[in-house]
Amino acid sequence: MGRRELLLWAGVYLLANNLVGALTAAQADGAGWTWLHGSRFGGFDAIAWGVALWRLSKTPARAATGREIALVLALCLVGGLVRQEAAMFALTGLGLWLLANEEPEGRGAAVVLLAIASHQLWGRLLFSAISAEAVRGDAALVGSALSWAIKGVRWRANIITMPGGFSIEVLEGCSSFTNVSAALLAWVAFAKLERLAWTPRDAWVGLAAAAMQVALNVARLCLIAQSLPMFDYWHDGQGAQIYAAVASAAAVLIAVIGTRWAGGTRWAGGTRWAERRA
Repeated sequence: MGRRELLLWAGVYLLANNLVGALTAAQADGAGWTWLHGSRFGGFDAIAWGVALWRLSKTPARAATGREIALVLALCLVGGLVRQEAAMFALTGLGLWLLANEEPEGRGAAVVLLAIASHQLWGRLLFSAISAEAVRGDAALVGSALSWAIKGVRWRANIITMPGGFSIEVLEGCSSFTNVSAALLAWVAFAKLERLAWTPRDAWVGLAAAAMQVALNVARLCLIAQSLPMFDYWHDGQGAQIYAAVASAAAVLIAVIGTRWAGGTRWAGGTRWAERRA
């Protein structure tokens, strides 16, 4: 069996397991689907999986060793366990194994696979450990922004109170963390779609992607805190859809334009050219 085919079959199998797990979770919690995060499988997850499989399809064609076949089959067995997290454990193992190899295309796929696992599993575990501090941080940013513009705004811990007495409590679902995680996944996916090698500028693109999501979420919370009608519109109504669309578009634009900027790719006279190619 060819190593490339083995990797592709493993990737497709883990993707299918991921989709089944996400569907099960969606039916259990009734969560909606968005490009940013969805019900544990958003639009950026789909893009990242596509990029990872595409990079795997470009790995060198050679026969797989018995050790490689045994390792991949073992990872697939782990990924086939009932809980959705099992697929992410297997995906992490596959990504780390590919990252340890010297083959560039395989390492490019590995980075994306590890980004998927980080977004869907490891990031969630990290957030569960720091959620209290995270929501307090969001509340502090919102309270500082509102107090700068409106006199009499008070905030304590994760509760923000307007001068008229209307208050909101920033909970885990309103934290910037999830959207930051999804935006970073989009950044990694588009970066590895464009090229294999990282450049020093890429770190600035990732930072900009994260900062934009924090800024947009703070702006949304500032609007939500104004009054009950504003809360209903921006939290549960059409405003929530507008926010999701703007945040998703910002994540894509920063990832695409920033990746090209970081790699030195420009547009000149309608013709694509590169100052340097990784």
